Order: sequence, then structure tokens, then C-alpha cells
Amino acid sequence: MIWVIAGTLDGRTLAVDIQERTGEEVLVTVVSQYGAQLAAHEGITVHTGRLDAEAMKDLVQEYDVRALIDASHPYAAVVTATAQEVAQAMEIPFVRFERKEVPLPAYDKLHIVADEVEAAILAGQLAKEQNGHVYLTTGSKTMHIFARAEALQDCDVWTRILPTAEVLTMMEDLKISPKRIVAVQGPFSYDMNRIMFKDTDASVVVMKNSGLVGGADTKLQAAMDLGIHIVVIDRPRVSIAGPMVSSNDEFFALWEETNGLH
Repeated sequence: MIWVIAGTLDGRTLAVDIQERTGEEVLVTVVSQYGAQLAAHEGITVHTGRLDAEAMKDLVQEYDVRALIDASHPYAAVVTATAQEVAQAMEIPFVRFERKEVPLPAYDKLHIVADEVEAAILAGQLAKEQNGHVYLTTGSKTMHIFARAEALQDCDVWTRILPTAEVLTMMEDLKISPKRIVAVQGPFSYDMNRIMFKDTDASVVVMKNSGLVGGADTKLQAAMDLGIHIVVIDRPRVSIAGPMVSSNDEFFALWEETNGLH
């Protein structure tokens, strides 16, 4: 069985393509029930839940996995590092599938930071020089960092999240006011981003460079056209020992070259 860690839309698409084009049995792992609904497809087995290294090894044995394709989110560095270690330990091929970054434009209000902690500090500083309004497009996984950041305590912070019960409960636990939550699934068009940024009178937008699939290009353009600050959290860099591809075409070229990842 081929295992695809599918934390993204393009990962789920790849899993379907592998099953349909090769006839291989495919195991897809996702974190949430919503992700499982999206991944459901004939010929694909879906496993739901977070996995540590031991749980990953158990799945390899349980499903007789012969190759592991990590198509987790570009910012899920721990998942990628763990999956690669597990593949090496279990002596199976490992392929990293990662969408390309969007080239960052020359813009005098664009700021690149290493992580969410730096993003929160800088966003707070920049916002307080303006009107104190910050718009987060970084999702719920690291929302606790922004919610507890001292630099943002006196700011009005809007955050865009998935409208699932699990995520909304998390926001409630963090004491995020409902009037500052934008619960809707993306990616979003340029027009939608511009409307949201403008309607909240944001002076700072915080984002990740999640690539075209993640809508990074439309966020950038909308924020630039409104003349507001953009704080971009840089991608974490994980050393990849095996092959790395960024499209389905590249993956299937590798598949043919290695005779089905053998």
C-alpha cells in the first residue's frame, strides 16, 4: 500500500491520482474529521488522527506500507521530519511532495519573519503605529501564540479559521471574541481578500507563503493594493534526504523512473 500524508488539497488530489492512475491501494492520513470527509474516495483508506513516530511505524506495519509520500502542509515541519525518520527506520522509500512558494514581490511594507512568535511581536509593533488593527490568515493551529502575545494585547485582531466545531471550540478556549472571528473555508479570491482586509480596516496582514494553492498570491496582491503592512512567516526548512517533487507530473515522472518507487 502507498501511504500519502495528505494535509493539503494538493496532497488529497495526489492520493486520488495515484490510486486511479496506478491501481495501487492508497492509505491517506489526515488530522481532523473534516479532513477525512474531504479525503474520502473509492479505493482509498482514510485514517484520522495525529500521529507520533511510534503510531506512524504501527501504520506502516498494519497496512503493509511500501512507500511513504509526505504531502503535509509546507509549514508542518515536525510532521515532515518525523515521517522521513520513520521511513528510514522502516526501510521504505520516502518522497516529499511540497507545493512551490510564491515569489515575494518588492514592496516596502513587506516583512519576513522566522516564526509566529516574531510575527506576533512585529505585527503588534506595526499595528500600534497605525490603527491597531491586525488581520491573521495563519489558521488555528498556532492561534494560541497570537492570542497570548503581549505585543497584540492592545490590538484589535481578526483571525480567519475553518468553520468546524473543533476549531471554534479552540477559539472559545482561547477567549477569542466571536466578533473577531472570520470562520470560512478558503482559499480566497483577490476580491474576497481585499473586501475582508478593507472591511476590518486592517493595517497589518499576517500570512504564510503557502503557495498558489493556499492563496498566497491573492493575499499579497490585495494587501499591497490597500497599502498595508504584510508580515510573512517564512517556511521552516527541513533537510530532505530523499526525492522532492512539487507537482503531480513531477511525482509520476519519478514513479516511472523508479519503477513504481521500487
